[in-house]
Amino acid sequence: MHGEAAMFEGESGTPEHVSAAPAETPVVRQQPEFSGRVGEYFGIWFVNLLLGIVTLGIYSAWAKVRTERYFYGNTRLAGSSFDYLADPIAILKGRLIAYAVVIALALSSHFLPLLYAVILLALAALMPLVIVLGLRFRARNSAWRGLSFRFDRTGGAAYGPFLGWPILSGLTATLLYPLMKLRQHEFVVAGHGFGRQRFVYAGDAGRYYVPYLIALGIGVGLMVLFFLVFGAVIAAGVVAGKGEANGAGGAALGVGMVAALLLLYAGMFGVGIFLRVKFANLLWNSARLGPHRFESSLRVRDMLWIYFSNLVAIVCTLGLAVPWAMIRLARYRAAHFAVWVEGNLEEFVRDNERDHGATGAELVDALDVGVDLGF
Repeated sequence: MHGEAAMFEGESGTPEHVSAAPAETPVVRQQPEFSGRVGEYFGIWFVNLLLGIVTLGIYSAWAKVRTERYFYGNTRLAGSSFDYLADPIAILKGRLIAYAVVIALALSSHFLPLLYAVILLALAALMPLVIVLGLRFRARNSAWRGLSFRFDRTGGAAYGPFLGWPILSGLTATLLYPLMKLRQHEFVVAGHGFGRQRFVYAGDAGRYYVPYLIALGIGVGLMVLFFLVFGAVIAAGVVAGKGEANGAGGAALGVGMVAALLLLYAGMFGVGIFLRVKFANLLWNSARLGPHRFESSLRVRDMLWIYFSNLVAIVCTLGLAVPWAMIRLARYRAAHFAVWVEGNLEEFVRDNERDHGATGAELVDALDVGVDLGF
C-alpha cells in the first residue's frame, strides 16, 4: 500500500491531483437501408405513367413527387427515413417554364437558326445559376428527422466551377477535367448544410487524376483498336467484294463497320461508367458533415453489370422493367454507402425554411443537365 501511495505523491509527499483522460467519442458506422419493393413500386410507376399520358404530361409533376417520396421514405438511416417535401404545383410551374424553353429550342433549330444560337448562348450563360436554383430547391425539400437540408451558395459563385472550368477543360483537350470535377464537387458539397453544421470537402487533385489517366489510356487504346478493326473490316470487305457478284461482300462490310462502331460505343460507355463511379466515391469519401464522415464503396464492375443488365431487361420488356431497374440500383447504392457517426446525431437544430422556387430544378431536369452526387 505504501508503494502505491508513493506513486501518487509529489516531492513534498502530498498527493498530487490526478486528472482522468477524457473518454474517446464513440464512432458508429451507420449504413442506410433501402426497403423498396419492385411489386409495390411497379403500381406507383404504372399509375404515374397512365395518368401522365391521359393528362398530356400535366400529371408528371405529381408523378415526380410520388416517386421521390417513395424512394426517400424507403431509405432509412439510423432508424429514421428521409422525406421529400416538394409541392407538385411548384414543380408543375417550373416544369412548364422549362419545357417551354425546350420547345423553343426545338422549333428555332429548324426555322430560326440565329434565334437557336442566341437561346443556346443564353442557356450556357445562365446554366450555373440554374444549377444553383436546382440544388437549393432539392436541398430545402429533402429532410431527415424533420430537418431540411440547405444550399446557400450564390449563383455568381457557380460561374467558376460550372462555366469557367468547363471552358478551360475544353481548351486543354480535357487535361484539366479532373480539376474541373474537383472544383464542382467542392462547390456542391461545401455549399450544403444540415442544421447548424456545414458540409466540408477535402478533395485532393492527385486522387482525381488517377482515374482520369486510367480512363484516358483506355480511351486511347479503344480508339486505336477501333481503327485497326475498322481497317481490317474494310480490307476484308474489299477482298470479299471482288469475289462476290451478288453484293454479299458489301453487306458483310456494312455489318462489320456497324459491329466495330457498336464495340467502340460500348467501350466508351464503360469508360464513362468507370469515371462516374470513381468520382462519386471520391466525392463522398472526401466529404464531412461536422465530425461525421461518409463512405462510398461503389465498384465499377458491379455498376457496369447493373447498367447493362438493366438496359437489356428494359428493352426486352418494352419498358416494363423500369421499376425493377430503379429499385435494384437504389438497393445497391444504399448497400455501398455509409456514414461514420461521431457522437450524437441529435445535436442538429431544426430548420424549417424550404420556400424556394422549383423552376431551376425542373429546367435542369428538362435539359438533362445537373450535378450528380453519385447517390
